[in-house]
Amino acid sequence: MKRFVHAVCLACSAVILSAGDGVNFTTITSWNEALTLAKTTGKPIFLDAYTDWCGWCKVMDKETFSDPRVAEIMNASFVCVKMEMETGEGVDVAMKYRISSYPTFLFFTSGGQPTYRVLGYEPPDKWLVSLTNAKDPQQASKATGITPDIKLNFPEWHRVSFLKGSQRKFPDTAVSRSWFESYANKYDEVAWGVLLRHDLGETWEKWALAHESEYAQRYGDEVDQLHNKLSQRYFMRAVQKKEPVWIESAVDAANVKTVDEKEYLRLRFTGMYGMRTQNWDMVGTTVKTMAEKADLASYVNDINEFSWSIYEKGSGESAVNNAVYAMNVITKDPSAEWAHVDTYAALLYKAGRMDDAEREAIRAIEGGKAAGADVKETQALLEKIKAGK
Repeated sequence: MKRFVHAVCLACSAVILSAGDGVNFTTITSWNEALTLAKTTGKPIFLDAYTDWCGWCKVMDKETFSDPRVAEIMNASFVCVKMEMETGEGVDVAMKYRISSYPTFLFFTSGGQPTYRVLGYEPPDKWLVSLTNAKDPQQASKATGITPDIKLNFPEWHRVSFLKGSQRKFPDTAVSRSWFESYANKYDEVAWGVLLRHDLGETWEKWALAHESEYAQRYGDEVDQLHNKLSQRYFMRAVQKKEPVWIESAVDAANVKTVDEKEYLRLRFTGMYGMRTQNWDMVGTTVKTMAEKADLASYVNDINEFSWSIYEKGSGESAVNNAVYAMNVITKDPSAEWAHVDTYAALLYKAGRMDDAEREAIRAIEGGKAAGADVKETQALLEKIKAGK
C-alpha cells in the first residue's frame, strides 16, 4: 500500500506541475522517483542534469525550455525531471552516467536504459532537432555495458572528484593508476568511469586507445568521450610542462575527421596555450593566422575571444597589432556583431589609435543599442578614448 500511495503522490505532483508554462519538470533527489514516474505514466525519461553554479543551465531554462514548441513536444513525450548532480544521490547518477560538464541532458527508456545524450546549451531551434534525434529509435545508444544499478562500487577518491566546490578533489596520478592496474575487470562501468575521469598516465592511455573497440561494444558512441578527455589531458600537459609539442598529441587524440577540423583544433589549442602561458606573441600570431583562413566564419568567435584577452591581459606591440589586424578583418562587414566591433575599438585604444578607436566605439554603441544590449561598458570605453586624445 505504501508503494501505491507513493506512486500516486508522484503522479499527482507531475500533474500539478503541468499547469505551468514551458516544460513541466519534476525536481528529484532519488533516481527511483524518475523510474516511478515513468512507470506510472508509461513515458520515457528526460533528465536535466544540472548544478547550482551552471549559468548555461539557467539560460536553457529561460530561453529553450520556456519555448512553447519545445514544451509541447517534451510534455507530451517524456517524464521530465531535474536533478542536482553534486549532492546526495545526484553524485551517484553523475558517476554512473559519467556526467562531467553542465548542462548535460540524458534520455532514457521508461525502464531507465539510456538512449541519447546532449551536451551543453542549445537554443530552441537546435534543441527541436535534438528532440527529433532523441525520439528516433535508429539513433538510440547501443550501450549494452550499462547495468540498471545506480550505486556502483567506485573508489571513494572517485566520488570525491564529483563533489561540490571546495569539497571536490582529484587523486594523484599514482593513486588512480595503481587502482586501475589492480582492478580486475577493466571494461566494466566502474573502470570505464575511472578511465574517463582520471589521469592514468601515458601507458594506460595508449592501452585504452588500443582497446577502443571493446569499449565501443559496451558503451556505444560514448567512446567519443575517451578521445575528448585524452585530448583535454594532453593539452593540459602542454600547459603544465610548457611544452607545446603536446598540442599535436591533443589534436590527434581528438580524433576529428577532416583536415579543416584538425587545423581549426590546432589553432584553437595554440591560442589557448598562448593565453595560459602568457605567450602573447603566440596568441597574436594565432589570431592573425585565423583571420587569413578561407573558412573565416569558423574562426570568428575564437578570434574575438583571443583578441579580447590580448586587450585585457596581453602585452607587446606585435600581439596587439596582430589582434587589431584580425579584428579589422572580421568587423569590415557593416552588419558585424556589435560585441566584435567593441573588441576592435578596445584594441585600437590599446594600440594608441584614438581616432579609429573612437569611430569604432561609436559604431559598437549604435549596434548594441539597436540589438537591445547593455552598452555601458562600451560607453565607458568611449570616454577613456576621448580622454586619451
